[in-house]
Amino acid sequence: MHITVMAADQTQEARWMEEFQNILGEDSEIVMNITSDETTIGKVIFVDSQMPDLEEALRGIERTGRAIVLIVDEAQEPTQAFAVLNDGLVDDVIVFPFRLLDVVTRLKHYQQIVMWQEVSKLNITFAEVLSSLQDDVSLAERLQKGKLPSRFQEIKGLQVQTRYLAGMRSGGDHFDLADSKDGNQLSVVLSDSSSYGLSSAVLSALMRVALKLSVEETRSSLETVRKIYDEIILTLNEKDKLSLFYGVLSRKDFKFRYLNLGSSCAFLAGANSGFRPVDSQGGPISKASGLGQLREAEIKLEPNQRLALISDGFVEALGGVEKVCDLLDRMRQMEPVDSLNELVFRVKSKFTDPDDMPEQDCTAAIFDVDAKLLRLA
Repeated sequence: MHITVMAADQTQEARWMEEFQNILGEDSEIVMNITSDETTIGKVIFVDSQMPDLEEALRGIERTGRAIVLIVDEAQEPTQAFAVLNDGLVDDVIVFPFRLLDVVTRLKHYQQIVMWQEVSKLNITFAEVLSSLQDDVSLAERLQKGKLPSRFQEIKGLQVQTRYLAGMRSGGDHFDLADSKDGNQLSVVLSDSSSYGLSSAVLSALMRVALKLSVEETRSSLETVRKIYDEIILTLNEKDKLSLFYGVLSRKDFKFRYLNLGSSCAFLAGANSGFRPVDSQGGPISKASGLGQLREAEIKLEPNQRLALISDGFVEALGGVEKVCDLLDRMRQMEPVDSLNELVFRVKSKFTDPDDMPEQDCTAAIFDVDAKLLRLA
């Protein structure tokens, strides 16, 4: 360990050097130095309390990575030593004649000082990284929200409201509605991707499938899901998983045919009955699982019914399917927008900081069927 001794005169300096060598052994490296030149000062600096202009000399020492120990002769008055110690100009005090235990303790103190200085640097760096990450998260949230339609054109026979919260996990949710050209069918999609790459691939696939549908007018939920799968299969990584809800509502008879693959949940409440979970048709889409043999399910929507699509972000944050179903039941008489605001409030109420985020994206959509439902002939 590189030690510097700074004394008021060379005689005292030589005396202390000899003491250190006797205590620490001749193999120890002890540098005799009176100057405050940073290129020659060691890591542990023992400073004579009788040095002229002591405070000025101490303030001129670069403290980073060093410990300063004030030497006080046992015959001296320690008043000044206490003053500079209280002012934080030195890290410790040692009394001459030196004892082995005192010297070793001061050298150990140096190691602690350096450790805490490194910890402080890491804390500052970590805080800067967190601040940068928060900016990145805010940007990602704005970009993700930009992909999600915030308003939908008026849909005859339905009142539709949606809410979205950005989460911390990679990937993300996407929700959208699309009318057929003739206005007879309405498509509903809610996807939850496990990675950002998959999320982008799904959005691109949905756009390409939508273009094909505008030409072919194919509105079978099963066929559409197969088209989406064909578009994304080449981009799926081994660990990628896609939860996909895709449904088609016929305005002629208000039959809603759908496929629900993965962890998103659908709940249906009748005009005079509580919510019940709607059946799922399989697990999430992955490279290993493929699609397999699927059959679309069907719901016939009636006046005053309410359909709720809830991504697993909300389900996870609110405590599971049963708790979400119970919460929707208790909010059945509320307006859709108020119900969604309550879901958001329940999630955010668990945060300790206003800038906190849920573990993953949270998307919810509520469809209220008009009391005076008119079916197309």
